[in-house]
Amino acid sequence: PEWLQENSKFFLPPVCNKMMHNTQLKVFFVGGPNQRKDFHLEEGEELFYMRKGDMELPIMENGRFKTVKIREGDVFLLPGRIPHSPQREENTVGLVIERERLDTETDGLRYFVGETTAILFERWFHCEDLGSQLKPIIDEFFASEEYKTGVPNGTSIEQNPPWNPDASRKTEEPFNLQDWIDSNRRKIRSSGEVNLFDPAKYQSDIKMLGYGQGGQTITAQSEIFLWQVEGSSKIEIQDDETRLKRDSTILIPKGSTFEYIPTIDSITLFCMMNPENKHRPINSS
Repeated sequence: PEWLQENSKFFLPPVCNKMMHNTQLKVFFVGGPNQRKDFHLEEGEELFYMRKGDMELPIMENGRFKTVKIREGDVFLLPGRIPHSPQREENTVGLVIERERLDTETDGLRYFVGETTAILFERWFHCEDLGSQLKPIIDEFFASEEYKTGVPNGTSIEQNPPWNPDASRKTEEPFNLQDWIDSNRRKIRSSGEVNLFDPAKYQSDIKMLGYGQGGQTITAQSEIFLWQVEGSSKIEIQDDETRLKRDSTILIPKGSTFEYIPTIDSITLFCMMNPENKHRPINSS
């Protein structure tokens, strides 16, 4: 879309990312190269979609490191409380969506000893602007004795961390979004919506909207990001009308009630990350 073309310079070093929306939903695109050793910890979920090229996402799952490979066209929903370290190559562009933190939530940045799962250095903080808050912590680590020696000391690790990573959650594999749409196209058109990820297992509501009964009325319990993947649709909020053509997007404000009026071939990605659903996931291995 036009927005990506206009902001393409931001996907190159040293910036490598550009925020599209920075309110309750954080919607941004990330380029590369970006190779890092730190692992990010957050309580909310992150949605990844690789628009161009592939990426790798090392995570800690069940106390062990695992690399999730997200290929071009793939979508992946990272559960909350899973340490992760995005690795991106040159000439790649990916969409990432996460949510604003609650006042009671704390993020962490953690380094490990070599290739082991022993903690070398970590810092916890309330995240308000991840882009600006990470750099001082990263600079502190590279100037530290822990970095020079590879050995933690008394101030390296929080003895009573705000929370511990989820040691029992098993992540699902990334999958190709277009293949999923092709397999579910009839169901999306007939029923009007199909979940992309099981809401019983995740905090987020991420689904594909389609024709169904010719449209539906939706109330935004929290912000909603809509991406017109195929066809077109019309969004009516009170007296305002927006037409979404293929590959265009809109952010629906919290509390809004809107009409979603699709064409018969319309397929629209719906993403809502309501923090009130934080405790909803029921883990299923």
